[in-house]
Amino acid sequence: MGVYLAQCRRILDFGCGCGRTLRWLLQTFPSVEFCGADVDQEAIHWCSRSLPSARFVRNGPVPPLPYPDGHFDVIYCLSVFTHLDEPAQDMWFTELRRLLAPDGVLLISVHGEGAAKALDPHGLATLQTAGFAHRRSQKLKGIVPDWYQTSWHSEQYVVERLSPSFQEVSYHDVPGSSQAIVTARGRNHLR
Repeated sequence: MGVYLAQCRRILDFGCGCGRTLRWLLQTFPSVEFCGADVDQEAIHWCSRSLPSARFVRNGPVPPLPYPDGHFDVIYCLSVFTHLDEPAQDMWFTELRRLLAPDGVLLISVHGEGAAKALDPHGLATLQTAGFAHRRSQKLKGIVPDWYQTSWHSEQYVVERLSPSFQEVSYHDVPGSSQAIVTARGRNHLR
């Protein structure tokens, strides 16, 4: 993967927060143009000051981002879709498809099978029947809006949700973790 990243022109960290992943990639791949986007204005200010070799934008809760179609060779989203409700998730999936170059790589994290143990019986039943559950978190109550709480995806749900817009969608549970990694490739935007 490192060789692939070194050959990229532009990479987007969607939901970059305080740059916890981006700071390492900037050091490893100095010739790649990195951009970060996040809804958290304070995090964007900090990143802009502390990671000056990347470009940062604050996004709203709904798309679009200020980039042209097919602008990024790689887009990664770590611990973003683990929080979005279904309408927000679907809007951002559409926007990420727009931004990803044909044959570009999308990498997102979702709550894996191990995380489902945290659901109450009703939430677990919802996940098993609908493939998606979104719950208000007591620890996030009053801090973040309802659309940004805690979400769980089944493997089948997330693969089926992404497949019409992306190709080569695959789901990988991370052993010993509550996370799963979903990868996909961009499609021609004319389809």
